[in-house]
Amino acid sequence: MKVYCASMAHESNSFSPLPTNMDNFREMFLYRPSTGEGQGLLDSLPLEGILRNHCLEQGWEVIDGLYTSACPSAPCKQADYEALRDEMVDGLRKAMPVDMVLLFLHGAQMAEGYEDCEGDILKALREVAGPDIPIGVELDLHCNITPAMTENAAILMACKEYPHTDFDARAAELVALTEAAAKKTISPVVHYERVPMLGYFHTTREPMRSLVDQLFREEQRDGVLSVSLAHGFPAGDFPGVGAGVLVVTDNDPALAGSVAKSLAEKFFALRHDIAAPCLGVQESLDQAMAIDGGPVVIADASDNPGGGAAGDSTHFLRAILEAGIPDTAIGMIWDPLAYDLIEKAGEGTVLPLRIGGKAGPLSGSPVDGIAEVIRIRDDLQQLTFGDFEPLGPAAAIRMNNVEIIVNRVRQQIFGPRTFQEMGIDLSSKKIVVVKSAQHFHTQFSPIAAEVLYASPPGSVSTDFRDYPYRYIQRPIWPLDETPFTAYGKNWS
Repeated sequence: MKVYCASMAHESNSFSPLPTNMDNFREMFLYRPSTGEGQGLLDSLPLEGILRNHCLEQGWEVIDGLYTSACPSAPCKQADYEALRDEMVDGLRKAMPVDMVLLFLHGAQMAEGYEDCEGDILKALREVAGPDIPIGVELDLHCNITPAMTENAAILMACKEYPHTDFDARAAELVALTEAAAKKTISPVVHYERVPMLGYFHTTREPMRSLVDQLFREEQRDGVLSVSLAHGFPAGDFPGVGAGVLVVTDNDPALAGSVAKSLAEKFFALRHDIAAPCLGVQESLDQAMAIDGGPVVIADASDNPGGGAAGDSTHFLRAILEAGIPDTAIGMIWDPLAYDLIEKAGEGTVLPLRIGGKAGPLSGSPVDGIAEVIRIRDDLQQLTFGDFEPLGPAAAIRMNNVEIIVNRVRQQIFGPRTFQEMGIDLSSKKIVVVKSAQHFHTQFSPIAAEVLYASPPGSVSTDFRDYPYRYIQRPIWPLDETPFTAYGKNWS
């Protein structure tokens, strides 16, 4: 088999204060075959290379296209997005003829002038590939599915778990199904059923856990090839934003439609029970202090860099300092300016420091205090989706009763190892505040006395009434109360 593999992933937050350009993609990972940029990292591709790796294991001929991703932020600059898209499309044109195309895309990427980048990419690739070459696409479950995506891909499949612990398992399934489509042993049909709902839904909790388990049972039915829940990405702002159900069958559109419709109704009926919990700052701190033992891990979900927030909000830091709560840690506060001052001061020094609160009003005001420098590193890494991801320069400081990681490269925190590498002992902490919404859960839950979720002001708020939507299709829950009519049917 001759396979063209490529990837471009960016979760675009319409309300993020942080601009996105080519440098943001370079900061995380960028391989451009036309220039050779990133060539030396090609054989150690992170998440972007999982489809490629499965193809190589089969002994197939792999033609590498663009591989790139950027930390979530505002929609990308138009010229930079177009340059990356054209790189991907030109790569396929040069690779032709191929037996199939495999793509890892996010599903919620936007750019200036493009509200649906994935649909735009797939349309352009389909024009090059022609109608018969199967295009298989793996998506993040925080995807907003559009007609341009379903019309131009032979197979669309999202990961099922949040945290996304199953990207590799879904990649193996996608490769097998796309191979079968290329060999004409299946004829995939994609159906997408929209659900008028916004939310973040943790698959680690019931009843969402049972709903995900049902997806696997549905895939055991004759003729059903793949079933995915699209959770949607609520921080986007265009008519395609929202949840839904993706079903792929073997040449059976009626079956695809019936399975999707049934699951869509169940998904919506569970909306109140599966919505992510949301506490205020003081409420979460009070609950944490009332829990026996520690550490109690609190997710500062609305300041999650993995959703497009700056990661520099000070709401928790200020509340902890003012209350004098002992034995606490926070990771990570993104503040390149503060890091530079810490680095110049050096380990073991004490200096006056202003930290956080720089990206905009939702970040709160900067916090001033006296900081003791615990550790400085320029090679910090963390385990993300099965791979170690470089975080670059970071510092650990102690400000009164709080130990804080200050990082130069904006990224959410995934695991306790990051604290450990910075000299912070979490076993001695009562409270650990993490700048993440849910991906932290896999690695932190084994050491946590309890996990709490908080949503202070921030650009990834779980209270969607905070977003100044202009283009989202209404009615949609929870912005609108049921019953209402949406997508041609009644929802209650």
